[in-house]
Amino acid sequence: MYKTMENWRRLIPYIFVLALWVITVVTKYSYHGLVFGFDYGLYQPDGKYYTYMTLDLINHNSIESAQQVVNWYASNSFKGNIFNTSDLIPETSPIYSYISHRILYPLLSLPFVYFFGIPGMIAVPALSFLLLLYVILKVSSIYNFTYVGVIICFIFSISPTVTRWMVINTTDALLVGLFSYSVILLNNLKSNAKIACIQLFPLIILTAATRFSLVFWVAIGLVLFINSKKILAIWILFIAFICAIPALNATLGVSLLPNSKEQSTLEKIFSLPISFCKVLFIDIAQLVVLDRALLAFLIIGVTLAIFQIRNVASQYFIAVLLAGYFLGAINGTLGVNFRYQMPAIPFCAWAIISSLSLVSGKPNLFSLLRPHIKT
Repeated sequence: MYKTMENWRRLIPYIFVLALWVITVVTKYSYHGLVFGFDYGLYQPDGKYYTYMTLDLINHNSIESAQQVVNWYASNSFKGNIFNTSDLIPETSPIYSYISHRILYPLLSLPFVYFFGIPGMIAVPALSFLLLLYVILKVSSIYNFTYVGVIICFIFSISPTVTRWMVINTTDALLVGLFSYSVILLNNLKSNAKIACIQLFPLIILTAATRFSLVFWVAIGLVLFINSKKILAIWILFIAFICAIPALNATLGVSLLPNSKEQSTLEKIFSLPISFCKVLFIDIAQLVVLDRALLAFLIIGVTLAIFQIRNVASQYFIAVLLAGYFLGAINGTLGVNFRYQMPAIPFCAWAIISSLSLVSGKPNLFSLLRPHIKT
C-alpha cells in the first residue's frame, strides 16, 4: 500500500506538467494571432515551405500541394499570407533550395497531415514542447529538485515567447526538442558514457536534418574538449561539420548578414560583432516588454552559471546561449524574439537545477538564503 502511494506521489509532478502542456497547446490553438504587431499565429511565413514539403510527400503533385498551401494561408495566416504557387515549387522558388535539406520535420508530420490535414503540422512542434517539459522534469528528478522543475515548466507554459516558437508550423520546436534530449545524454556521460555517445551521433544527424545547428554542436564540442573528453569532442565536431555540408553549400555567402548585400564577405565578417551586440540588445529589450518571466528565468540561469562556471552544466548553457546569439548575428535579423536562442532553454534549466544542487546539500530553494556561518 505504502509503495503504491509513493509511486503515485512520484507521478503527481508529471501529471501536473502534462495538464499544463494540454492547457497551453489547446489555448494556443484556440487563441492566436497578432499581438503588438508580432505574429503569434500557428502558421508562420516560414512554415509554408515545410507545409508544402509535407503535402507534396502525400500528393506527389507539386502544383496541387502548393495550391493547398496558398489557399490555407490566405485564410489562416496573419503575416506573409500573400504568395503564389511559384514561391513554393522547387523549380521556381527562390528559397526552397536553401531549406530542402530540412526534411525531418516534414517527414515526421506526414502521418498527422495525412489524417488531420494542414492543422496536423502543429502536432510535431506540440510534441516537441512536451519533450522539453519532460526533460526538465527528468533532470530535476535526477538532482532531487523535482518541484523546481515543475516551477520551470510552469514558467514555460505561461511564457509568450516559448509558446510562440514551440507551437507553430516551423522547425524551431523540433530543434529545441532534439537539443532537450541532448541534455539527458550529456548528463548521462558520467554514468553511462557508451550508451550516451551511441545516441549522440544519430542526434547530430537528426538536428542537421531539422535546420542549421552546427554552431550549437561546436559549442557543445568545445565544452567537452575543455573537460578532457577530447576524443568525443572531435567526433562530435567531425560529424556535425559533415552533416552541415548541405546547409553550408546552399547558404554559404548568402545567409551571412543577408540584409547587407552591398557589403563584401570580409566586410560582413568584420560587422559580426556589431550585429551580435544589436541582436543581444534588441532581444533583451523585447523580453523586458513582452516576457519578463522568461527574462527573469534567463537572468537567474546566467547568474548561477557564472558563479558556478566550473559546473559542466553551466558551461554547456553559456556555450549554447552564445552559439544562439552568434547564429542570430550571422542572420542579422533584429526583433525575432529569442528565436535563434531557443535551444539554450533546456540547458538553462539544467544549469539552474544542477547549480542549486551544488549550493545546497538538501533539495530546497531556501538554502540559497541560509547564511554560511563558520563554527
